Amino acid sequence: MPTLAAFVASVDALDTGPFLDHLSCMSAAALQLKKSLADAIKNQLKFDHLSISSFARKTKTNRHSVRRILDGRNTSITLKTMARAAEALNLELTLSVKQLPLGKLERIAGKLAASDDAQKAAELKKQFLEGYYGKPLNQLDA
Repeated sequence: MPTLAAFVASVDALDTGPFLDHLSCMSAAALQLKKSLADAIKNQLKFDHLSISSFARKTKTNRHSVRRILDGRNTSITLKTMARAAEALNLELTLSVKQLPLGKLERIAGKLAASDDAQKAAELKKQFLEGYYGKPLNQLDA
């Protein structure tokens, strides 16, 4: 039986700082993540000849919840639900976090260098470090 490739999602920006471009990146990353998950599950359901009802029984949930899982635009699904859905179909769910693109880090560094306000400079420094090293696990929204 052929296996479905492991689901890998990279989230470019987990920063929830005050700049709108970070928020739109989060939204785009969340949509990309959810669409990838929904597509992988749909493909596996077709391959396994499973209906929404049978998948709902397998995941111990209802058909309405399955439809939310399969809706690539619905990003309100939790990581726990994503993992349960993937496991029910013998898929591996992998979430990776990577460094912000160099251009975004350069923009933050430029704003930090030009900042006269100590409080704003501290926030920009935090954003830069989190963009480079990633947020500590206790700050990640799951």
